[in-house]
Amino acid sequence: MQKKVTCLCLTIMLCAAAAAQSTETVLYSFGAYPGDGQQPFGGPLFDAMGNIYGVTLIGGSFCQVNNGCGTVFELSPSANGWTESILYSFCTTGEQYTCPDGSIPQAGLIGDAAGNLYGTTTYGGTGEYGTVFRLSPPTGGGGWTESVLWNFTRSDPTNGWLPGYGRLNMDAAGNLYGTTGYGGANGVGTVFELSPKGDGTYTFSILHSFVGGKGDGAHPLYGVSFDKAGNLYGTTLYGGPANAGTVYELTPSNGAWTATVLYHFNGKSGSRPWSDVSVASTGNLYGTFEMGGYEQNGGAFELAPQAESGYKEFSFEFDGQDGGQPEAGLLVDEATSSAYGTTTFGVFKLQGRNETVLYNFCQVRGCLDGEYPSTGKLVERGGLLYGETAAGGQFNAGVLYSLTK
Repeated sequence: MQKKVTCLCLTIMLCAAAAAQSTETVLYSFGAYPGDGQQPFGGPLFDAMGNIYGVTLIGGSFCQVNNGCGTVFELSPSANGWTESILYSFCTTGEQYTCPDGSIPQAGLIGDAAGNLYGTTTYGGTGEYGTVFRLSPPTGGGGWTESVLWNFTRSDPTNGWLPGYGRLNMDAAGNLYGTTGYGGANGVGTVFELSPKGDGTYTFSILHSFVGGKGDGAHPLYGVSFDKAGNLYGTTLYGGPANAGTVYELTPSNGAWTATVLYHFNGKSGSRPWSDVSVASTGNLYGTFEMGGYEQNGGAFELAPQAESGYKEFSFEFDGQDGGQPEAGLLVDEATSSAYGTTTFGVFKLQGRNETVLYNFCQVRGCLDGEYPSTGKLVERGGLLYGETAAGGQFNAGVLYSLTK
């Protein structure tokens, strides 16, 4: 039984955003040497020691397509700045589709207590249409070890294929959750679970195969987020009555999961939610949509649960001068009732009805401060925001940066 959703399209339009006020520091410019990663994607991950981990879309020591099929990197802080190490270069054999270890990682990483890193690749694997992988730290010398935990294949589309831009999620039992943009029973994407069996292998399960059409979403390009009750939330790029995308919930019960469309975008005030969902302790849901709104510049949304039933929707629309076409989720700071995000050329802050453009990146090819920052959700640490750009920097291969709030 679907929840009744009340939509109050309270559009917060600002004639002009507050002026940029933050200071950017480039921590690392990618492409510094042959075999270095290029085009960082998916957003950074910090460990307890302050090291940063991430992936690059291309680059690396193997695979001649696009000068490499991607890397996993580490940036370590020191008194003299940040030192980069390539932990793994994808596609040790083969070319892009046929790489048995995967190729072209587009989603950020997650970690566990043992120091393992988990992620997805868009292509490669034995099925040629993506993998879920684990990267394990060195034990007794040597380098990091990659293990493919699951291979997606287009020849068996019911299991889904092409995991997208969203990073995996992990529960307390070590189960992994993610999405595929295509495949499943109806061809328009899935939510899946990988459960460890204790012998190093995993059991793969489909939690939901999307249907598309007016009653369900289609093509979930970003991953899923938990609330404190164990429910999962995410977005689909298409589906719903206007085929403009949805926000959905998956609720567990007796070993099964029930899918509910919480909100569907109407194509005018919002369209194509290109983000994961940030879940606040209040139960409010936050994200971004790439199109719709003022002159199709996209915006940000908040869904607030109501005491009776359903959700009330609030949105902010970009006007093009303060940014546009956001393609990553929101970092929510509940202590200050603020949210931070990126557009195609800048970093913004939303607080109540006020927007502040914190930083605008240079929009000319080859800018040293970076170009195209909308590749992953921002991370906050020590009062600073951390993010990536897919282009620009000293070698025009992207940067990892910090920004004052």
